[in-house]
Amino acid sequence: MLKQLKFAAIALLVAVGFTACSDDEPTPAPAPLRGEAGMYVINQGNSYGNVAGALDFIAQNGTKTDSVFFKANGQLIGDAPQKPIIYGSKMYVPVFASNLVWVLDANTATVIASVQTSQPEAVCASNGHVYISNNDGFVTRIDTTTYTKSTPLAVGPNPYGIAAANGKVYVACSDANNYGAGYANSAIAVIDEATFSKVKSITNEGITDPWEMAADNSGNVYVTTPYTANKVWKIDANDNVSALCDGTYIATNTQNRTSRATGKQDLLYVIHAVTDWNTYTTTISSSVYNAATGAQLSNNFLQTPANTAEYTFAPICMDVNPANGDIYVCSDNGSNGYAKPGYINVYTSNGAFSKRIATGIHPYGVIFK
Repeated sequence: MLKQLKFAAIALLVAVGFTACSDDEPTPAPAPLRGEAGMYVINQGNSYGNVAGALDFIAQNGTKTDSVFFKANGQLIGDAPQKPIIYGSKMYVPVFASNLVWVLDANTATVIASVQTSQPEAVCASNGHVYISNNDGFVTRIDTTTYTKSTPLAVGPNPYGIAAANGKVYVACSDANNYGAGYANSAIAVIDEATFSKVKSITNEGITDPWEMAADNSGNVYVTTPYTANKVWKIDANDNVSALCDGTYIATNTQNRTSRATGKQDLLYVIHAVTDWNTYTTTISSSVYNAATGAQLSNNFLQTPANTAEYTFAPICMDVNPANGDIYVCSDNGSNGYAKPGYINVYTSNGAFSKRIATGIHPYGVIFK
């Protein structure tokens, strides 16, 4: 009898299970992708003109809210903010001259915490930690639950770009203050995430004064040398280095991609900008590469907008919307227009010019929400 009751109970549970999974149940809506809610724009301002930085927000429908940090917190964001990241539900904003990293609620821009750290240049995140490159020669690690910071780790002179891949953190030690000696101590420092220790320095005669870094989903890390060779360098998962192409600014389309995101390939976008400082004119070319194979997929990818006579394009950085593949290029108002409000050129995922968005002074990155 007990055996029969047991089978009857199992049959009842199975029947309930089939009912719960019936076609009559509504299908839950897919989770929103980063970029579908809108984007933050960080403006560095102009410290020489006594103009502080600012954080603005642009909603998906185009509605722009200026100075959301100030409105949310009743104070300025600080002097010379660098490009933030969103990791989980929080945004991390390094502010170079204020010697701190703000931890913000990514939805409201309200301050959760501030972490004091010397001359923060850039941030990246991996496995529950945020890593900060400090221009004074160190990397600091923040725990994203307690906001406690590690003892700073010495990595090399004047770190700038930073990226995480393959259980490692790569740091572009630019040696930027050593111009007279040709940036002789330039290197890419490699940190083991598990132990938070520097395990090696990658050197290459072409990588002098390395700057911006980006990682892809294939385990590659890219670094630019815009002030020397003006090239993009590739570091593969085994830390082999090769020169990929001419280039000044880079972006990958790997940020929080899912099956609903436009484009399945790992892509690297490159802008090559050359400025004639006698005339303050900048010549731009652009290309797209398959990140997994290194093959060039397109040359002169970004199409010239029709109203080029109305403004001078002077790119600062590039970002890719993970929700739809659109490309956002921040620009000053001309090569000598760093004291004037800038703008963002927006291109579709196919490279067609879409629109121009007005910003504050020296827009320094788009952070998709």
